[in-house]
Formats: sequence, C-alpha cells, structure tokens
Amino acid sequence: MTILPEYLTHSKLQAGLGKYTVSNLLAANVPEQITVPTDQTGKLAEFVIFGRGNATTDNFFAQCYSATSGADRATNGTFAEYVTNGAFASDTGWTKGTGWTIAAGVATATGAISTALSQTLAITLIAGYTYTITFTTSSVSAGTVTPSIGGTSGTARSTDATFTETIVAGSTQILAFTGAGFTGNIDNVTVTAWVLGTGWTTDGTTAIATGAISTALSQTAKNSAPLVAGQAYLVTYTATRSAGTVTVNIGGTAGTGRTSSATFAEVLIAGATQAISFTTSGFTGTIDDVTIIPAASVPIDSTTGLSGEQNPDGYFLGGNVSYISIVSAATPTITTSFYK
Repeated sequence: MTILPEYLTHSKLQAGLGKYTVSNLLAANVPEQITVPTDQTGKLAEFVIFGRGNATTDNFFAQCYSATSGADRATNGTFAEYVTNGAFASDTGWTKGTGWTIAAGVATATGAISTALSQTLAITLIAGYTYTITFTTSSVSAGTVTPSIGGTSGTARSTDATFTETIVAGSTQILAFTGAGFTGNIDNVTVTAWVLGTGWTTDGTTAIATGAISTALSQTAKNSAPLVAGQAYLVTYTATRSAGTVTVNIGGTAGTGRTSSATFAEVLIAGATQAISFTTSGFTGTIDDVTIIPAASVPIDSTTGLSGEQNPDGYFLGGNVSYISIVSAATPTITTSFYK
C-alpha cells in the first residue's frame, strides 16, 4: 500500500468525496478488524486516514487486506471420492476395452490384453495438480498394468499387491488402467487430491490415520488460488482422535497440536511455500471438512517480533481493500476516516 502524501489533507478530500469515520479504543495487543465501508453502489472506499485520539503518541500497527478472492485453498477438503464404483460392486461406471470384464467384485483382464479399463472421474481434475491413486491387483499371471490420471501415466505393475502412488494430472478427466499383455484383476480403486503418507487412507468421506503414525497428509494449494506468504488464513477442519497429536501447517507455518476430537478453527500466517499439510505424532484418527480461506491480516505488535506498518498516516486503498487490522501494545483510540 502507498502512504498518502502529507499535502493530501482531510479538508481537500472532503471537498468532493464522502467521508465515513470509525473510532476504536484498542485493547493492548488485541488486533481490531475494521471493515472498509462501501458507498451506495457497493464500491469500496478509495482512501483511509488514521488518527490517534486521547492526545496519545502510543504506537499502533496496521495492515490492509483484500478479500476479493475468498477461494478455498484446499482441494477436495471433504475427501469425496473421485472414482465411481471403485469397488466394482456392479458392472457400471467403467468403459471396458476388449478383454476386460467386471464381475464378483473385481475388474478382470483376460488373454494377455493391451487395452484399457477407464472412466471419466466424478470430480473435476485440475491439470498440473498431484493426485494419489490406490488400487489392488490380484491373480496377475502375465504382463503389466499401468494407471493414468488425466492422461499422465504412473508406474507399470506386474505383481499382486495394493499400490499407492502420486500422479500429476494431465489435461483430461480420464482415469485409466492400461494393460501391456496383462492378465489379472484390479479392485478397490480410489483417487484423492491429497498425498497420503504411510498409514493414511481415504474412504470417500474422510482421511484416516491408522497405527499411531507420525507421517503427513498433504497437498499443494490450488494453482488458481495460491497461498500468499505473510497473509493470514482461517483454517477449519474436523478431527477425531484416539491417540497422539495432529497439527495443521499452512505454507510452512505450523498451527496448534490437537489431542482431542472436535471441529477446530485457527488463523495462521502463511509461510513461503505452497504446502498444506497435517503432520502427526503417534496419531490415530481422522481428518475431514478442511477449508482454508483468507482471513483479515493480523498485525502483531513488534514486541512479539512480527509487525505491520507502524503509525501509518493513511493509505490509498484503490477500492480493493476489504479489511484493515490495527493493534497496539497500549490502549490508544485510533480513528479511521474513509473516503470514496
């Protein structure tokens, strides 16, 4: 933000612009959030000037925040399943290439085939984003089968096992298993937008940590709504817990370690990365309903080592700022005069 020049006084602004003044008596070291007013057309104020009442010279700190994008930074925070009929409970939801059949709860490739079993995923993929696929192979007697997400291929598999791997999606919405002289079964297919550390699984509604694990559940913030270093975000999520601790991290900034079952909400200042994660220590439980949305910037008094701008005269807001947060180590009255 640009500080207003000294010559741009209240009287000059009032000559042709409306004015709206808010007066706030601050509590020591408690951020006060001020909503920027709008005019009768809904346009946000263009300017703000600060003043200190009570004849005080106590320092205060201010930060501006634009809420023009309230987009959630987490992808699929409800852990809804991308795959339709991943358990092959019926012969539906999949396009079967020559030699593929679905029966008895599995998809079967017969005759050392090199065709694909595929479907259009139920939830839209984001090209360039990382997804985790889990699937089980059984009765493999020939060749390999390779999963692909959005047109990007994963690893060719030739043994009986449950596999979990991450794939960066291409530009399509297709999930496929393509054989190369393959004979065998596929079952229990799931796709999630989270990277699952060892011990994490999903069931189409939650992320599940089993075995008192100390690994991470993570993803990268959306390309279309990246995290901004230094910006505050309101993080909400629901955790159930029977053992250990789980901690949310945003952009490299750790939140509060949780050791109970509840819906939690906390404001974190994002660090310099785009990582969203839940780190654990001996954790057994679940995570669900994750949202990460911008919150008003929270200036912290310099005594704690993190501050906004000290004692600004005012700002050109440009009609793009929705909130201003102010804080002081003392208890001054701060006036904020807005102009359109």
